Amino acid sequence: MIDAVPAGTTVPADARATRRVTAIEAAVLVGLLVVAALTRLPGLEARGQWDADQGTDMLVLRSLVEDGVVPLVGPKTSIGSFHHGAFYYWLLAPSALASDADPAAVTLELALLGIAAVAATWWLARLLGGPVAAAIAGLLMAVSPAGIDASTFIWNPNPIPLFSALAFAGAILARRTGRARWWLLAGAGAMATMQLHILGAVILVPLVWALGSELMGRRRAGDADAVRGTLLGGLGAIAVIAAGYLPLLASEATCGFAEARGIVAYLGAGGREAAGGALGRIAIVGVRSITWPFAGVITDRIVASAIVALIVAGLIGVAALRTRTDRDDTAGDRTDRDRTDPGATRWLLGGLLACVALLALFAPSLAIVTPGLPNDHYHNLLDPVVVALAGVGIARLWTRLGGPRAVAGRALAGGIAAVLVVIGVTGWPPAVSPDGGWPLADRAAAQVLSYTGGGLTALDGLPGFKNDNALRFPLERHGARLLDPATDANGATWFVLVCDPLFDEATGKACGGPAEDAWIQATPGLPATTLMTRFDAGPRRVLSIYAPAPYLRTPAPADRRSLSPRPGPGGWAGSVPWKLRQGRPGWRAGRTAGRGAP
Repeated sequence: MIDAVPAGTTVPADARATRRVTAIEAAVLVGLLVVAALTRLPGLEARGQWDADQGTDMLVLRSLVEDGVVPLVGPKTSIGSFHHGAFYYWLLAPSALASDADPAAVTLELALLGIAAVAATWWLARLLGGPVAAAIAGLLMAVSPAGIDASTFIWNPNPIPLFSALAFAGAILARRTGRARWWLLAGAGAMATMQLHILGAVILVPLVWALGSELMGRRRAGDADAVRGTLLGGLGAIAVIAAGYLPLLASEATCGFAEARGIVAYLGAGGREAAGGALGRIAIVGVRSITWPFAGVITDRIVASAIVALIVAGLIGVAALRTRTDRDDTAGDRTDRDRTDPGATRWLLGGLLACVALLALFAPSLAIVTPGLPNDHYHNLLDPVVVALAGVGIARLWTRLGGPRAVAGRALAGGIAAVLVVIGVTGWPPAVSPDGGWPLADRAAAQVLSYTGGGLTALDGLPGFKNDNALRFPLERHGARLLDPATDANGATWFVLVCDPLFDEATGKACGGPAEDAWIQATPGLPATTLMTRFDAGPRRVLSIYAPAPYLRTPAPADRRSLSPRPGPGGWAGSVPWKLRQGRPGWRAGRTAGRGAP
């Protein structure tokens, strides 16, 4: 049972009335959306990090826009043997088509989806706990550092909270109203969640649980029409989810079922090596899941994350607690003081626990926090659930206590809400991406072209598992003619290497000399080359330009490091001039790692 209204009964008039949005609620929602917009939209172009993943996605969208190549699969998974769903690219296609594949426009679309996630979380919390819970949850989501970060850069898991919130809200309304159309919403939200990240499939567990309990309840009540409607709604949801995989089916039919073979091979090899025991992984993933929306990466803010973990765990317990008043009140007798739906709240808590356990078992890498890599987003389908349950817990403290305890309850609720807001605000991502974002990558590409004069260029990325797409996309957008050095080295008049210093220690070959020298020695058929110049385009890219030797142009002095932007008042992206300098940049001692999984 996931709802306070017994199966087979109609919803009382009072319960129906609570679903109508009042003018005050509408005004609060508008205010929350304004806050969400103000925290996400200003300076958007320079806020998001830019690396290989972003370059890869934009190359796919550019191919769609300019060449009409419709993607049938999504981005590669981090293990690289199979892909996420194509829905991600189709979702971003409108902004890419309208802007000629401009990353700023695509990021704007993702920001708008992030703002919509605030409204969806507000709605989910309102279904669980009424207007007060909705206002609190909406505010917490609007100021969430994780939500803000996910709204400002291009990456496939970022829109998931919007769709998972819609899926959970659809299931609650389907159970509450008995109307099949809400199962279609639940199915659409689940389809998008699963397509945007393969681990999103865990959302099916609570949704199937909800559908199964609904069918059993309607059947026990002897309501044949309700059973038929629920079956139709469930079948419709299944059809929506299946429709999302039609592009994958078309791809498999034309590519020898490469995706299926990749998944089978991954599972046959035992997947990723587990980190620690199952219970330990579940505990770590659980703590990360409940702290991530409020504090961000747990290892970046250990004290704040510990405080959040204690507070949110307590709030979730308060939200799911079934009091004597809950047992005594019927759905129609509920007072305006407490609009909590304990059945739906406990179902969401059960879904949260089930999803955490499944993520810990099937994605053991979530138990390890790797600086610079984007694994912290893989559980973000739970963000709306965690925030909504926290909002319900605070609302119950605010509204449930009466008499002389009312003042104490409201003071406690207000204080807890203030602490969570302060922790969120102090954890906001920087106004300018530490790696310079898209603007710096675009300027770096222009600088390369100004040096090479548009000559035929072989481009490659270092280390070997890191592709060059962070620079390839802006180079192609500027009209560069690029070759693959592994196959077309003899036809190139220039050689450009893009090296990521994040992996210097892991590879044992530092960017800025050793890594590039090793690449030259290991590349078969490469002609003799001369280093012409080398510069750093932010802390995650060292660019080296070589020409076949002998070359008429005077090569760069051995100690000349780069034509590189120095960090200005606005960070790397705020530095427009390119200046000569000696030695490595100051960020080498304590650089901030950006995204870009191998």
